[in-house]
Formats: sequence, structure tokens, C-alpha cells
Amino acid sequence: MQDEAWHEEQQHFQAVLQAWSDYLPYSLHMNNARRQSLYALPQAHQALLQGLHAPVPGPMEGKPAQRGFRAKLYEIDDRIRRNADVLEQMAHFCHSFLGILDESHQAASGPTNKVSERDQDRVRTAIKQMARDWGAQGAAERERVYQPIVEAVLRRRPPSEGRPPRVLVPGAGLGRLAFDFAQQGYCTQGNEFSYFMLIPAHFLLNCTQTVHEHTLFPYIHSGSNWHTSADMLQPVCVPDVLPSVLDENTDFSMVAGEFVEVYAKEEERGAWDVVATCFFIDTAKNILRYLEVINAVLPVGGLWVNAGPLLWHFEHDPDASVELTLEEVLELLPHFGFEMEEQRTLEPQTYTGIPNSMLSHLYTPVFWVCRKVRDHTMAPAV
Repeated sequence: MQDEAWHEEQQHFQAVLQAWSDYLPYSLHMNNARRQSLYALPQAHQALLQGLHAPVPGPMEGKPAQRGFRAKLYEIDDRIRRNADVLEQMAHFCHSFLGILDESHQAASGPTNKVSERDQDRVRTAIKQMARDWGAQGAAERERVYQPIVEAVLRRRPPSEGRPPRVLVPGAGLGRLAFDFAQQGYCTQGNEFSYFMLIPAHFLLNCTQTVHEHTLFPYIHSGSNWHTSADMLQPVCVPDVLPSVLDENTDFSMVAGEFVEVYAKEEERGAWDVVATCFFIDTAKNILRYLEVINAVLPVGGLWVNAGPLLWHFEHDPDASVELTLEEVLELLPHFGFEMEEQRTLEPQTYTGIPNSMLSHLYTPVFWVCRKVRDHTMAPAV
């Protein structure tokens, strides 16, 4: 059974690496579809689009701007290739990630003929997430939601010269919130399930020698809602802070695996002083099990700080999923051994929002600080 699970993990990891490899042909194909749409227009209309005077910037500062719709398509091709270069570096660095796949098996199957749109959407999301978590353009988003979490912990459990408080960050994504806690002096562990997040997190945290080392173009995959071509084609340089600035004695780690499977274990009981969740609890198929595990990993008196919406990720999944309102979640908290210390609604904000776009999806996240006041016994698995 263990060998079967390990083989399944290998396949999952290899599929993600394949998605990085497929990004280039898939994205170029999608841009070629735009080009074909241009060529399908009447010649007079093509000429009008080619005669547009709005500047189309090149990727390098100082390169002369081009003109016309066709020039924009060529510049998008260029940005796709530059993104693919970074993804290739990432895949090469992470091919032996967690010892799951050694170099001799890297992308063994080669590019697939049929690319999953779902997986390519995850690749595009990962690129935008890199901009949010590790680019200067994402600083405002991070500040709106990460800062309240960090400040709440600093006020209640400041790092001391003795043993620093242990902070667990489930659903850590690319690891920025966990890194921010580590930078404040906490013993921090991020936990993430998706390899689409784990691979770029591993790459940025462990394969970065300089600030702004890698240049990405996260916003080129849609032609809608732009004011200018420059907005669509803008670069984002990551990381905006060097992960190696952490003191060598800082206890900071990232753990791969599903939250309940990893932290429902006996050795994790009472092991963490703080659990910090950000845009995470709505990833649960069964939120009650999440509440049980959060209770279990905290000692009595431990803190749970949460910020995020309730966009239940598995609402339309064929597997069983329970979707609760905020009112229902709050009513459950005392049952699971938590006492509310602070609760408020954060300001409306985007998540991986696109600068200067005509369209923004806004969340109004709830924020709370709970203290564990008693242990809760986990319900047996069905």
C-alpha cells in the first residue's frame, strides 16, 4: 500500500513537471489563435490594426517600442518564451524534489499531445502567485492580509530570546507568509499540498542568489480589460527580498502533504504555539475536520489566527463537500474548543489581482484571533 502511494506521488509530481514543459507550446498555440483571428479579418481591417500608433513596448528597457496589433502578438510570443525559460530552470532545479523523481526520469514522457487546460491554468496561476508573494507589485495585496495576521501574533506571542514560539502556516502556497514569520524570529513551518505551489516555492527559497533574479510576465495570457499594451506586457521581478537574509540559525521549513494527513498524527499534538491560516480554511472538503486538527496541534492557550473568505474549493466537485456560511463556522468554534478574542472584516481586496486592469474581483475577508481553551476529541474516520 505504501509503495502504491509512493508511485502515485511520483506520477503526480511528474505530471506537474510535464505541465511546466507544456507551458511553452500550449501558450504559443493560444497566441497563434489570436494571430489566426487577425488573419481571418478583411484586409482593410488588418491594415487598420497594423496601423495603430499605440506603442507596444519590448521586454528590455531601452528597446524601441513597436506599433500595430501584429507587433503586440510578437511581443507576447517573446514574453511566453521568457516565462518558459524561468519555468525550465524551476523544473531542472526541482526534478529531484523530495527525492520523488531523479534526474534520469526527468520529463521522461516528453511533451504531451493533449495538454490539460486545468493544469495549464494552474501553471498560469502559479506565475501570478509568484508575482503576488515575491514581487514588489504584490506588496500591497500582501500587506492587506498578511500584516494583520503577523501583527496579531507579534502582539500576543512576541519572539523571545529563549525558545521562539512555533508558528504553523497551513496552505502556505509559495511560502511568503511563513517566511515573513521566520524573518520576525519565529520557528516557522509552512505546509502545502499542491506541487504547483511547492515547486516554485522550493525554487525561490533555495535557488535564489540575488534580489529580482528572475523576470516573469504574469499578465500576458488574457487580452481582456487592458488600458494599454504596456499594462498587459509588464514584467515582474522576483524575489523582492532575498530568502537567504534569514539567520542561519532560523528554524524555517516547508512540509509537503495534505494538512489533515500530516498534522493529525500523534506527534503533532500540542506541538505548535500558533496556527496562522490565510485564504486556507475554504480548501476543506470537511471544515469540521480542519477545526479538529487545528485544535489538536495547539496546546491549551495556543492561538489560531485566520484571515480569508469562504470560497469553498470543492463545492462543485463530485466528491462530498460541506459548504458553510460564516455564521455557521463561527457557531462551531466554541464546540471545537476555541474562544474568540478578536473578529473583524478586512478591507475589500484582490487576490493575485492584475495591476491597471479594468476588472477586479474583490474579497472582503474575515479576520479572527481564537484562543484554544480546551482539547477536543477527533471524530473517528468514516
